[in-house]
Amino acid sequence: MRVTKKDCVFQGNYLRVVEKCLETRSGEKHIWETVERTTIGTGGAVVVIALTKEREIILERNWRVPPESFVIQLPAGLCDVAGECEEETARRELLEETGYMANKLVPIIVAPEDPVLTPTPVSHFLAPDVEFVEEPRSDIAEGIEVLKVPIIKLGDFFLNLPRDTMLDLRVPGILWILERMKLI
Repeated sequence: MRVTKKDCVFQGNYLRVVEKCLETRSGEKHIWETVERTTIGTGGAVVVIALTKEREIILERNWRVPPESFVIQLPAGLCDVAGECEEETARRELLEETGYMANKLVPIIVAPEDPVLTPTPVSHFLAPDVEFVEEPRSDIAEGIEVLKVPIIKLGDFFLNLPRDTMLDLRVPGILWILERMKLI
C-alpha cells in the first residue's frame, strides 16, 4: 500500500480536505479523502489526563459542532502556538479549559487522533496531583463544563450519561492504558 499522489480539493480557514491517490498491494488504484488542520503546521495535538489529589479525574462536557451534541472528553488542544513545545501546550490548554495547573506531566503515548480521517498525532500526558488555581478561560466557541469524577465511579458515570451527551471512546481507552501501566 502506498500513496502515489496528494491533491488539496478544499481549503478552509482551519481545515483542508486532501484527496490521496492510493495504490493497493494488488496494484489497484483508489482515492481516499482526508482532513488536515491548517493551523498546526507539522505539529499535532495534546491530551491531558488530569488527576486531583482526591483521585478524581478532570473531564470536560464539551458541546461539539460536528455531532451537535455535548461530548465527554479529556482536556486537550492543538499545538498551534509558535515555539511552544507539546508539554507547554498541555499545561496551557489544561489551565485555560479547566482552571487546573499541572505541576508534573508524564508523557504516556502518541496516537493518531482519528486514523481514518486525519493524520494528526496526539501526545497524551498524565498530570497527577493537579491544583485548581483560577477560573477556566475557554474559547468562545467552546461550551466546556468542567467535571470532577472519582476514578472509582468512572464506569457508572460513563454508562449513565445525560441523554444529550455522548462519550468520546478515546477517554476510556487511555484510562485503560494508564491502569495497565499502574499509573492510576
